[in-house]
Amino acid sequence: MHMKYQNFYKLCQEHPEHIQELFNLFFTHEELEMLGARYEIIKLLTKQELTQREIAHKQKVSIAQITRGSNALKILSPKLKKILSQFSW
Repeated sequence: MHMKYQNFYKLCQEHPEHIQELFNLFFTHEELEMLGARYEIIKLLTKQELTQREIAHKQKVSIAQITRGSNALKILSPKLKKILSQFSW
């Protein structure tokens, strides 16, 4: 199934030099803040240095948000898991 947001991916892939402008056009400030928070959650979960509760406390988010991030990491492809584990957060 071709989802509508895949067209957004394509636009970003074709114009990476304008990614920040595109994000500012398509996302509200609040949505970008949420994206940044999700990034931090995934980063901390990937580093495996803190418990989920510690991450929730540190990021000032609910444990449910951390659990969603953890569950998302569990279904990643092995290739993307390797990329994230080697990424210089």
